[in-house]
Amino acid sequence: IFWLIFSIMGVNLFAGKFYGCVNTTTGINYNTSKVQNKSVCMDLAMEDNNTRWKKIKVNYDNVAMGYLALLQVATFKGWMDIMYAAVDSPSKLSDQPKFEQNFVMYAYFVIFIIFGAFFTLNLFIGVIIDNFNQQK
Repeated sequence: IFWLIFSIMGVNLFAGKFYGCVNTTTGINYNTSKVQNKSVCMDLAMEDNNTRWKKIKVNYDNVAMGYLALLQVATFKGWMDIMYAAVDSPSKLSDQPKFEQNFVMYAYFVIFIIFGAFFTLNLFIGVIIDNFNQQK
């Protein structure tokens, strides 16, 4: 239930905000001084074939993808990309991400790691050890 709550919170906070204008050759997002939003990115894409409005693979666009994102955060595999995308996420859906624009979102990940990852993992390991001891 804790994971469901955090997944729903993630969808409310980040749905559709993990998009950005990317140079596909380098894989780097354009600076907000050059590209401010999706429409500017689309105009730039008409001139340059290496420009796309893309989202990161793991996102919070729905609850199922939120669960996948939380699983990556809990296992510490690829979680930094998710956290950085959340912290850089714009306030409006079609705006370009900006470095640490949403600084408070670090708290979402810290709280989830403390309670969701460590507590849940310890609970899971405790149940396994308890069942193992009962089998003896």
